[in-house]
Amino acid sequence: MGYSAKQRKVKVGVEGADKLAKDLKAMDDAAASVLMKGAKAGGQIALADAKQNCPVDTGALKQSLHLTEGKSTKTKATVQVDYDKSLTYGTHVELGARGRPANPFLRNAVDDNQEQINEAIVAEISRAVGRSI
Repeated sequence: MGYSAKQRKVKVGVEGADKLAKDLKAMDDAAASVLMKGAKAGGQIALADAKQNCPVDTGALKQSLHLTEGKSTKTKATVQVDYDKSLTYGTHVELGARGRPANPFLRNAVDDNQEQINEAIVAEISRAVGRSI
């Protein structure tokens, strides 16, 4: 069984999200910044795991791993953990290639840490709106 090379989007459900959404709406313009801080906090967990589990031959792929901010609005913020695309073999490492098994260090970085990522996002947003969790 294989899987697609398409990016996987992770949706997070937050307990008490209605109250947090109201608090964020009250913050209006600051909401985008708060959501981005939460997304980055979760993304840092995935980045650390990806770096820890990235296979190393020369070390270039591991060194190129980085977190990039995506779009941020009052209701949504995205970050991406990825590698330098000039290292064309990164896809072959992640997804496998003819005669080479897949080693999904990026996908597993999110899948294996979903709970910690969710907690980091909730903690960062709660801290920003002045609530303790």
